[in-house]
Amino acid sequence: MDAPERRETLTGRLGALAERPAALRILFICAFVEASFFPLPPDMILVPLSLARPRRAFAAATVCIAGSFAGALAGYMIGATVITGAGDRLISWAGAGSSFEKVLGFYRSNALAALCAAGFTAIPFSVFTIAAGFRHTVPPLEFVAGALLGRGIRFYLLAAALRYGGPYLRRMAGEHLTLVSVLFLLVAAILFFILKAV
Repeated sequence: MDAPERRETLTGRLGALAERPAALRILFICAFVEASFFPLPPDMILVPLSLARPRRAFAAATVCIAGSFAGALAGYMIGATVITGAGDRLISWAGAGSSFEKVLGFYRSNALAALCAAGFTAIPFSVFTIAAGFRHTVPPLEFVAGALLGRGIRFYLLAAALRYGGPYLRRMAGEHLTLVSVLFLLVAAILFFILKAV
């Protein structure tokens, strides 16, 4: 299969995904899972939906934010109950000790900035939400504000890029989806370090 045929196949698949009645429900569930207990990036559904139907980019981003926020609340509860109850043994068993300590360190220095930055890092958001609930490291109201702000900025920026980026950005994303993903992660990393420095 040559390059034009591959592009046509990808475009067809993106269109088919966008047309599925359950597409937004799948996006919500994926965002919920990623924010609560399992690293399943919702971008892998949000990006194709927005590419196939640019006018729906912000609606899809809103669904993604809602799912991510609901998952964040679930993650917070998991941290406050299950993780706090099981303590360090469970964290050590999961092999997340070093990541968990880094997250707790961010929270101790500036919880709101850490949560906003968490929306842009490659670290699964569930690590941050569970850590926030662990021994109530982050007060609930501050957690809600940070989770909404961080995820809102991330997903609306992505939606804006895909909605207003014009045909060139959408074509480039269709042809070089991996490159586009890397670029978004690079921008996310830069924003993370800026917020950390504030």
